[in-house]
Amino acid sequence: MRMKRFKKLKREKEPMEVDITSLLDILTILLVFLLQSYNASDLTLDVAEKIELPKSKSEAYGHASVIVQVGKDYDLWINNHKIGKASASGDKIEILYDELLKEKEKEKKELEQSRTVASANGKAPEEKKTINLVLDQSIPYEVMKKVMHTSALAGYPEFKFIVQGNF
Repeated sequence: MRMKRFKKLKREKEPMEVDITSLLDILTILLVFLLQSYNASDLTLDVAEKIELPKSKSEAYGHASVIVQVGKDYDLWINNHKIGKASASGDKIEILYDELLKEKEKEKKELEQSRTVASANGKAPEEKKTINLVLDQSIPYEVMKKVMHTSALAGYPEFKFIVQGNF
């Protein structure tokens, strides 16, 4: 009796075959989906109302920095806050210059705070000199030149133009 039970248990313990083909299919689909939705940029952008971005084939990404947007009616936004309109007179846009100086002061305060923390780590963060420009495709070159000149005077001499990609 005992022998029969032992043989029966031994027969039940035979290795089972597991078909993992469907599991591999699911993992492959998941991997493709994740690779397609991956974004290497740390920049998130909410485009202000009524701005049509120019098209581009460039694949370079922007990085988190101050974002200046100019609409087709010359409305100005800094970091999604409307500050006024770009004026047609003068070398620089005064309202933009004043707001960019305020942003620069905020960045300097944050930089000082992070430097005290980073001094223990040995790597101090650097001051941001780049500004992200979101310009409507219909604005004239003179307005773009004024925005760039004003940004450079306020301490942002490097520019990244945010455009609409086709990828």
